[in-house]
Amino acid sequence: MTDIHDDADVRREIVKDVMDAVMSGKVASIARHLAPSAVFSSRSNAGIIDAPWFGRMEGEFRLTGEEEAKAFLGEMLRRASYISYEERGIIVEDDQAACLCDWTRRDERNGSLVTGTTMYWFVFNSSLQIRSIETIGSIHSVIPAFNPEPAV
Repeated sequence: MTDIHDDADVRREIVKDVMDAVMSGKVASIARHLAPSAVFSSRSNAGIIDAPWFGRMEGEFRLTGEEEAKAFLGEMLRRASYISYEERGIIVEDDQAACLCDWTRRDERNGSLVTGTTMYWFVFNSSLQIRSIETIGSIHSVIPAFNPEPAV
């Protein structure tokens, strides 16, 4: 029988591993922690930067296996590569965990810098695998890329 504090420490390490993987784009690190049929739910106010792929990646997705999880997460992370991020804290309680993260990324279409915050909620099963991840992201600012006019 495991100690509840040991399980909390394991969950905290899994969340740290997943957060590092999300921010660095390492899909395999995330997929290996997901339970079969894990649910990924994502919401944000990303419409303000008018990137059409955000709409396709929002919603609730049931990932039926590791390969599907890798494909889904790979697409999501390919389109949102982060320049920097700061983990603001991890809370673990019972079979759940939460993490808040501030980030900066470059918009793939026009080179603008985008800053925001995302809250992540994790639910674990009894085998210490992630049963679900829910994210709610908020974009704080969009700084247009500088494109000097060509000299005439």
